[in-house]
Amino acid sequence: MQGNELRTTISIDAPIGRVWAVLTDFPRYREWNSLIEYVSGVAVAGAEVRTRAAWGSPAEREFEGRITAVEPPRLLASEGGDPELFFGRHRWELAEEAPGVTRLVNRETWTGPLAASVYASSRELLTGEFDAFNRALKAEAERLARTA
Repeated sequence: MQGNELRTTISIDAPIGRVWAVLTDFPRYREWNSLIEYVSGVAVAGAEVRTRAAWGSPAEREFEGRITAVEPPRLLASEGGDPELFFGRHRWELAEEAPGVTRLVNRETWTGPLAASVYASSRELLTGEFDAFNRALKAEAERLARTA
């Protein structure tokens, strides 16, 4: 793991295709996720996206980015920020652990002169947000898998 990288994982009791469908359905995020909302954009390589994180909390923030990779049902990647100061590259990687069980790796790396200090001061907050995202994605994908 790089010094300015956050990596979290979770096992989801749902087929990889179901997890992928939830992960890439940006308009529905607000229905199942209490922390992250895609304000605009679609899961298509090259698409510009606007994201609101930690909405309703003191850490609420909005930022713009771009989807850089969409490889169904295994990889969704995005990036954003100022490459000269603070730039983030986010990846959601899915793998089948067993039939009907998906492993999610949720990671982001930051570069630029401000990366180390920003990451150091917000590591705990970001880890909590990543873990909350993972749990919310798990709950929604498993709920949908049970009703399918």
